[in-house]
Amino acid sequence: MKVTVNELTVELFEGAQVRNAVLRYFTARKMDKSLINDDLPVKDAYGHTLDLNAPLRNEQCITVQTEESL
Repeated sequence: MKVTVNELTVELFEGAQVRNAVLRYFTARKMDKSLINDDLPVKDAYGHTLDLNAPLRNEQCITVQTEESL
C-alpha cells in the first residue's frame, strides 16, 4: 500500500502501522532513526495526533514533525 509522509509517498506492506511509515520516511531522508519514539508528533491529514502503533490504510497522508520540517 502507499502512504504519504510529509509529501513523500512510501510503499508499505498491508497492515503497516504509523511506526513503519515513519521508519521508511526517516530511511529515505537519511535521518537519525533514534529520533523515532513515542513522543514524536505524528498527525493525520485532519490534524489528529496518531499513535505510532496505529494502523494505516492505503492512500493515507500523515505528517511527522521533525526539526528538518520546522
